[in-house]
Amino acid sequence: MNNFLVSDVMAVSCAIQRLNKGFVKKGEDLGEHQKSNSSFLYGHFCEGTLVSMTDEDKKLGNEVIEYLRGLGFKALERNLSDFERKVLGLVTSDTCDKTTLGIAASLPNVYLNKVKSDDWSDRERELGKTTDFVGTSATRCEFIATVEFMRFIPSTGSHLVTCSVDGKNILKFFMPEAKTKVGQTYTLTGYVKPHALNKHTGFKETMINRIKFQE
Repeated sequence: MNNFLVSDVMAVSCAIQRLNKGFVKKGEDLGEHQKSNSSFLYGHFCEGTLVSMTDEDKKLGNEVIEYLRGLGFKALERNLSDFERKVLGLVTSDTCDKTTLGIAASLPNVYLNKVKSDDWSDRERELGKTTDFVGTSATRCEFIATVEFMRFIPSTGSHLVTCSVDGKNILKFFMPEAKTKVGQTYTLTGYVKPHALNKHTGFKETMINRIKFQE
């Protein structure tokens, strides 16, 4: 079985992530020009269907490897999941074979999502210093809100959207589809749920539902 340099595999994975404009799962292929990331990666290393790389892809690939090696420190604090153990085994090796290409194809996306999450954690702590409740509890209210962060929740099949109001107050709501974009400001109305502190951060935040956006 042929072995490949992990640095090369990660660089190609980053190139595919760029060309696909994100991560396409196996089974969600949209045709010849947007196949799943793992299909492109397998084609490059096993079928001679080469993917064009840039220096930026190679640089990002090295960043992915270095970042994910940090899982080794997490292993000192808690038990790693089966996926995390496989990832750690891959990024701490010099070479890999074709059986690891499926995991490798997903790692640029894992890394980029982690970076976004880390950036949001910093921003959330910043907002936590100023945030106050907005709107009137148990009332439909209007807000002008800027989307700060979005996260898909697999257990509910929805997206948790976190916004700032007046640049200082945290507003959150769930959406079944990702119709909002980070950085965009929207005028919307929503039914304000009972005000409460976030159980994890202790910050004041306002939760709303029954969302309607103004055209």
